[in-house]
Amino acid sequence: MKSVLTSGSIFAISLLSSFSFYEKGLAYRTLLRQDRNNGIHLAVSPVCGPLSGNVSDVNAGIDLKTIKTIVAFGDSYTDGGREDGGPLAPPVVIPPEALAGGRSTDGKVWVENIADDIGATLMDYAQSGACTDLSLWPSAIKQADFVGQVKTFLNQSNDLDPETTLYTVFFGINDYGDSMTDGTANLQAAAQVIIDQIRILTSPPTNARAVLVTDVYGRGTHTPAGDAFVQSVFAGLHALRANATSTSMHSEDEEGKGTGALRVAFAEFARIWDGVLGAAPGYEAFGYVSTDACIVDCSLTECTTEGMCDDPEHYFYYIDGHPSKEGHRIMADYVEEVLRRCVEADA
Repeated sequence: MKSVLTSGSIFAISLLSSFSFYEKGLAYRTLLRQDRNNGIHLAVSPVCGPLSGNVSDVNAGIDLKTIKTIVAFGDSYTDGGREDGGPLAPPVVIPPEALAGGRSTDGKVWVENIADDIGATLMDYAQSGACTDLSLWPSAIKQADFVGQVKTFLNQSNDLDPETTLYTVFFGINDYGDSMTDGTANLQAAAQVIIDQIRILTSPPTNARAVLVTDVYGRGTHTPAGDAFVQSVFAGLHALRANATSTSMHSEDEEGKGTGALRVAFAEFARIWDGVLGAAPGYEAFGYVSTDACIVDCSLTECTTEGMCDDPEHYFYYIDGHPSKEGHRIMADYVEEVLRRCVEADA
């Protein structure tokens, strides 16, 4: 079938003259996907800024075209239905089961889309309900956290090339939720856990050199404590990179190879949620007809298609609080825009 671009997409393509050939190709494919994504498309753009300042979208050195493997850590937004890094089940809904291959949506999650876009192998360790560290949150329902995911990964003794492996970290939703019961005092400790676990990954034997961190802790809600949590993660990421960069030229791994500079990026998914759930530009600007959940028969242990909506492609949430596969597609598009447009000059 012949692809037909909207007038908006054609106009956007006309603005790509300053991009490299690779960047033009990636941007063009993004525009095609947005046109084909059942009409759901980004209606917000990254807000680029320096890694050294307040929270912003930034890419300090990550080049997607060099990535061959993605190692993903996170909660249900990243959980592909398997938590040991192995091949994922097909992203297909088989009624009456509402979830696609164990995912908390009706198709691929955002990081799967990125892996597909660049032809990378995905190793997914994310777990539904995971927080940063269970010891911080007595009220946590699911016994899953970032600390445990990193241990699982390390215990496998994976032999991955640091220069071609991207590590993605997406936590905060469940920490914020748990803080509503346990109090917000430990949100700063949760932010430090994220930085500490990334530091472990960037140290031997893994020597991670490319790390992407994302966030949407309040899913359209902002609080001083929550915003401070994100700022602490952002500042910690800057400090981690600065320290790694200052020592990288003198550092070698056990085989005598230089470990190289640490490349990091931060993508603020809150811009999507604020745009969809807020007044400007509003959900209709993204192509949605509702911000409700399509699936209504859902518990902590099971979700079924009984009584579901007739138009899941155009509902922002598929199950309560979790975006549809179309939403995950634009999340991936957003990350790719950040990595393409928000490159620090000195990265």
